[in-house]
Amino acid sequence: MCIEINRMRQHLSFLFSFVFILMQASVFAQPDKMITNRDNYFWQFGLAWTTTDDDGQELNPMPIDQLHGLPFPSRLYVDRFIYNGWSAEAVLGAQTYQADRMVNDSIGVTGFIGYFDAALKYSFYKQLGRGAIDPYLGAGLGFSLRSADPKQSAPLLTPTVNLSAGCTFWLSKQIGLQAQGVYKFGLVDILGSSSYAQYSLGLVYRIEKTDGYKSDFHKPKYKLPRKPSRIKVEKSGDES
Repeated sequence: MCIEINRMRQHLSFLFSFVFILMQASVFAQPDKMITNRDNYFWQFGLAWTTTDDDGQELNPMPIDQLHGLPFPSRLYVDRFIYNGWSAEAVLGAQTYQADRMVNDSIGVTGFIGYFDAALKYSFYKQLGRGAIDPYLGAGLGFSLRSADPKQSAPLLTPTVNLSAGCTFWLSKQIGLQAQGVYKFGLVDILGSSSYAQYSLGLVYRIEKTDGYKSDFHKPKYKLPRKPSRIKVEKSGDES
C-alpha cells in the first residue's frame, strides 16, 4: 500500500510539473502580430522505431535488453500546426510482445499491443532561435488494445492519459530526426497494469507554408490610386 501511495505521489508531482511548464511556456511565448514562414508549417509526417516498457513498474525504467521492440518502424504520426508553437498530433502504432521479457510482472506473455493517440504539443523552436534543435512537450488522450493472452493481466481495451517529451533535430528545412518518450497513464485500473511507457526514434518530414509574409504595405491606406486625379485650372479673364 505504501508503495502504491508513493507511486501516486510521483505521478501527481510529475503531472503538476508538466502543467506548470506548459503554463509558463504560454506566458512567455507571446503571439506575434504576423507569423512568417520561419515560425510555422502546414504538416509534419513521421515514421518511427518504438520500444515499449510494460513491466508494471514504468517509473523504474526497464534495462534496454528487456524492452519490447521490432526491427522495423511501427509508429506512424502526423502533426498539424495550429498557432505560435502549438500543434496537434495523431499517432497510430503497434508493438509485439517478446515472450522472454517482462510484461506486468509476468514472463511468457505473447501477442501485441496496438494504440491510437491524440495530443496537443508545444514546441520551443522559436525561443531557441529556429536552429537545428526543436524540443517540445505534449499531453493528450489515447486508447490501447492488447491481445487476449491468458497471461496478460492488463485489460483488453484501455483509455489512457498521455504525457510526452521529445526533441526534433532538423537535418534540413524539411527532414528531421525525432526522439520521444511518452508515459501512458491507464484509466481503467489507476496505477495498475494498464499503464506503460514508450520510447521512439524516427524521421520527420515537414511541409512548410507557402502563403508568405504580408507586410503592412498591403493595407488599403497604403495603396496608390488606380486613376490619376485631374487638376482643374481656372481660366483667366484675358483668355478669349
